[in-house]
Order: sequence, then C-alpha cells, then structure tokens
Amino acid sequence: MTHTVKRKLTTIFCADVVGYSKMMGSDEHGTLVRLKHCRELMEAFITRHRGRVVSWSGDAVLADFGSVVESVQCAVEIQRELKAQNEALHQAQQMAFRIGVNLGDVMIDDHDIFGEGVNIASRLQSIAPPGGILISGSVYDQVKNKLALGYNFMGNQQVKNISDQVPAFVVMHDAAPSMPIAGGMKRVSAMAPAPVSLRFAAGALDGAFACALTFAAAIALQGVVGPVFAINAPFTLLAKERLISSDLPSTDIEDGGKIIRTTTRSVIERDYFGMVRQTFARVEVELGAAGSARSRPAVSESHEVLLGANRRTELTRLPLWMASIIAYFVMLVLAEGWLLRGASPGKLLMGIRVSPVKGEAMDLNRAALRNLSKVLSLATALIGVLMAFWSKRRQMLHDQLAGSYVHDAK
Repeated sequence: MTHTVKRKLTTIFCADVVGYSKMMGSDEHGTLVRLKHCRELMEAFITRHRGRVVSWSGDAVLADFGSVVESVQCAVEIQRELKAQNEALHQAQQMAFRIGVNLGDVMIDDHDIFGEGVNIASRLQSIAPPGGILISGSVYDQVKNKLALGYNFMGNQQVKNISDQVPAFVVMHDAAPSMPIAGGMKRVSAMAPAPVSLRFAAGALDGAFACALTFAAAIALQGVVGPVFAINAPFTLLAKERLISSDLPSTDIEDGGKIIRTTTRSVIERDYFGMVRQTFARVEVELGAAGSARSRPAVSESHEVLLGANRRTELTRLPLWMASIIAYFVMLVLAEGWLLRGASPGKLLMGIRVSPVKGEAMDLNRAALRNLSKVLSLATALIGVLMAFWSKRRQMLHDQLAGSYVHDAK
C-alpha cells in the first residue's frame, strides 16, 4: 500500500540553548530547572502567536507557524523577555537562546515535520548570534515591510546538504519596536537603543496619554449608561426634557424687606436618547432686591433630586467624579483582562499593551489587581511610579505587584 506524503508551506522556528553542555557540566540541576522555565515561557509565547510546538529535543525546540509575521514577532518577544530575565540573574544562571526562522515547504508525518525547510531553519539557528534571531531571505521578503525592525544582511550562507546558498538576515530586535507598520513603508534601519531615562519618559508619557484617553472614554460612556445606574450623567444637555407638573411660585420677603425670594417647585422628565427616562424634582430659587434696588440682577439657584418610579421616593445619585472613577476602573479591568487582552481604549490608540512577565495571557484577576494597585503607586508619594526608573522592565509598583509590564503592541 502506497503511503501518501502530506506537504504544506509553513514557517519553521528553531531554537536551542547557547553553551548547554557547559552549563550542564557545571550545574546540572540548576540548568534543568532554568531550561524548564524557559520552555514554559517559549511555549506560552508560541501559543499566543498561534504557533504549534512540533517537538522538544533536549535543549532545542521546533515549532511551526501559519503566519510569517507572527513567527518573527514571537521570536522577538521571546528574546526580549529572556534578556530581561537574564539581567536579573547571576551570570552563571543566565540562559541564552539562538533562534532561526525559515519559510519553506515541509513534509508532515503525524505530529512531526521534515524536509529542506526544516534543515535550513536548523542551520540558521546554529549560526545565529547568542540571544539573536537569524531569518532566511524568504522570511525577510515577507516581513521587511510589515514589521518595524532593523535587519542586518549577513551574506549568503552555505547550508549543509543544501546546494544553493541561503540569504541570511539578523533581526535587530533590541533596536526598534516590532509593531506592524503600514504597507508601503520602508524598512526601519537599525538604531542604537535610547537611553533609559528617555525610554522611560516616552513610555510614561504614552501611559499617561493612554490613561487620559481611557478616562475620557469612561466619562463618555456614562452619557449612555449613566442614567441606568442613577449616575449624575454628564450629557444632561443632550437629553430631552419634559415638564410633568409645576406648583405656583411662592414668595418670601427677607432681610427687612430688602430681598425677595421666589421659589418654584416642579417635576420634570428627561429622556436619554430614547433609551432611558428619569424623573426629577426640581427646586428653583430666585433672589431679587426689592424697592429702588430692583434693577439689580437677580441671583438664581436650582437643585434637582432623582425620584423613584412612584415619583415620591428620593434616590441617591453618585456624583460625576465618583462615577467616572468607578467606570474608569471597570473599563480597564474588562478591556485588559477580557475584551482586548492586555489593551485598553487608550493603550490601543497609543500602540502599547500590558502583558504578564511570564508570557501568559492577561485575565480578569490580574487586570483587577494591576489597576486597583495603581492607588498604591500614587499613594506612596509617586514612589511607586518612580520605581520604573530602576526596574528591568520599567515596571511601576502596580505592575510589579501584578507581575505584568507595559510594552509596545505586537
């Protein structure tokens, strides 16, 4: 019976540890513990970018991706995260990986993949710089105008058992953010990393703008849903108002006849965009001068109380500032932990995102802890904010407590 070989075009991702044998010789147990942690981290990033781990072999990992862009983004995120973690470890505990990425046609046998495309990716990985990423020319052609990264051409490499030489490019993942760029833009050239203070200032400014934009969105949201929760909605002027009843004005003379107080009581109904109706008891007071001073302008005051369905019971309304803060935190938690997975309306516009430091996906619990902890960052006389100056990942106090960090959107 003839066995039909299945083939597919895919992006092959190969990685292994630099100096693994030497590390095992000096600290076998510690190396295995560190390798296990790195494997978990890499698998989480691969899964997040819709890749598939094909096999683990000792210190090496083989994976494939349906998207070339996703595979390179994944490699960049892995190397950045590993570098950040290594900086916090003693030199003997640091573990660096080489990564090679190739686009090619492969044969599929059960869970495994074989063929020339895999051999090229493996060869590129073996000659990549420690902590670096080496991609083939076929990968470069696909990502050069889609990712804002720097690329250094390393010449045509001779790959074992492959007759044709393979163009190879080093991805300068420390030089620029890997955010997608608009089609037609030229490749971003490699640039020296900005000083820490400048990077922090830019990141803090982006974060501040993102918070302001999200807070504005929270206030705007109240214009629609605020009346439902008896909130002092900010868009009162846009609501349609109808007079239900009004008492005759009552007049009182005060201060020995010098001041005339006119009080008018009425019941009104507001219609918020045809979705919500609220009834209010309104009291309007007009203070005017009597006698010869009558020409002086009157002073008017107005006060409203929200009424229940029976139009007799008074309901307590949240003040706008309190409702806005609550809406702001609820919006952040839902957006970062569920709807947008690490982003908020403001972060989306600023091109930044928050992620767990271990490469996991954001969830509601972590998002709630992170955003509620912002109170501590501010309550410590901004020391919690300034902690980002000496943190490896520019983490403020609330990010350290939640085990998260803010980075460029990928």
